Amino acid sequence: MAIILIIDDDYGMCWALEKSLQVEGHQVLTATSATEGLNIFNLNLKNIQLVLLDINLGNESGLDVLKKIRKENRSLPVLIMTGYSTMSLALEAINQGATGYLTKPFKMQYLIETIEKISHLPDSGND
Repeated sequence: MAIILIIDDDYGMCWALEKSLQVEGHQVLTATSATEGLNIFNLNLKNIQLVLLDINLGNESGLDVLKKIRKENRSLPVLIMTGYSTMSLALEAINQGATGYLTKPFKMQYLIETIEKISHLPDSGND
């Protein structure tokens, strides 16, 4: 079981991911804006084990959120999600410290398998 923070401005996507991941036994925290997501992240800094982060948060950038997360924890797995897949965007996200990249829509099974792989990575404690 992991504690997962989902930051996505699409409430329906947050809800669907939350319900699916809870069925898998994960504890899920959700935010529908960058500000809310960073507040939840900062309040739960030592507990969050994975972040699912939308690249486009309305008027805010998921890459900016990623930078702020990386200032606090360089090794926490962060999976970027986007409906706007381009190679340059994927490379930029990876260069800024994203663990991986998911193009929407993705199959829930693929996400669950990706989380399984990440959960076998070395400890993602604070640096």
